[in-house]
Amino acid sequence: MEQEKVSVLIADDEDPLRMTVAAWLKDEGFEVDQAADGEEAIRKISSKDYDVAILDIKMPGANGLEVLRYAKKNSPYTEVVMMTGMSDVGMAVEAMKLGSREYLTKPVDMDQLVPQLRAMLKKRDAEERIRRLQTEHTSRLLYDLHNPIAGLKQSIGYLLKGMAGPLGDHQKELLGYMTTSIDKVVGLLSDMMDLTKLEGGRVRLNKGIGALESTVNAMTQEFRVPIESNKITLDVYFEPELPPVEYDSEKIAQVIHNFLSNAIKYTPAQGAIVIQVRKVALVLEEGQQSSEFEMVSVFNSGQGIPKEELPLIFDRFRDLVAAKDDKKRTTGLGLVICQRIIEAHNGKIWVESELNKGATFFFALPIR
Repeated sequence: MEQEKVSVLIADDEDPLRMTVAAWLKDEGFEVDQAADGEEAIRKISSKDYDVAILDIKMPGANGLEVLRYAKKNSPYTEVVMMTGMSDVGMAVEAMKLGSREYLTKPVDMDQLVPQLRAMLKKRDAEERIRRLQTEHTSRLLYDLHNPIAGLKQSIGYLLKGMAGPLGDHQKELLGYMTTSIDKVVGLLSDMMDLTKLEGGRVRLNKGIGALESTVNAMTQEFRVPIESNKITLDVYFEPELPPVEYDSEKIAQVIHNFLSNAIKYTPAQGAIVIQVRKVALVLEEGQQSSEFEMVSVFNSGQGIPKEELPLIFDRFRDLVAAKDDKKRTTGLGLVICQRIIEAHNGKIWVESELNKGATFFFALPIR
């Protein structure tokens, strides 16, 4: 069977150098595309996943660092190699910090270029195999833990129904406590399974063009009973004439569900929850121009989040929440999952809060 060719994008505004490198790599069996500036490179990366992108640091329109940022965010499978003159080595070091695998100094040593690329791709493939094995092992372990624990919960349910004989009040109380504890463990395992799938790239987004308002409305209806039973005031505001957005409605509903669930949990009786959906201009990364996004915010009038805990909100290893009440303590994996979902949509997620002044959770999706 014929081996699939390695695809390479070369972006450089110096035509002779770019064409020479492209011709050399084609002779060595690579599939090569060219871009004469950074903006053309971004367009090509947006339409195709390359194995390697070789980028000149100084280019008109968008420089190599801007293209590198775009590639790492939108095509993480692509390995990036920077080309630079000797005077730009400092920028090349900065590029390595941003995710570039290698950098080449001009004039490029053609005899060394091909072995460098092949060694880099071999290392990438080995790392990918290790990550895949780790993900599969973790998924299998979580699944093996989830099933017997769920079975244990079912057995306790039979006991509570008296199917193994009558129970006293104290026995029922103990079994009820066990059921509550098992529910927490099952919820944690389910969250970990979801997170493992997202981080392993095994969950594909099923995107469609739709209105975020409809997803928000569906979620607010789902929470009507707990909101009303806690006498919480709910206000929902939609900016008029919002444009449609391309998104996975099921996954975004999961994010809104998490935001609302947390809001209800931390909002006191007779408190308030405010949901807003509006259009905003955001700059996702320093040095980039602002773009239009549709933003959803969920405010709750709870006690808020201490300043020192804000940087930990989306940390998968934290076991902290805004409230100090043990009954409200969670693993925080739900928010980590939300972060992965929003990042997969090329969006942004964040939180703003002051202690005793409530908290507002935000996410924004790009408007195409």
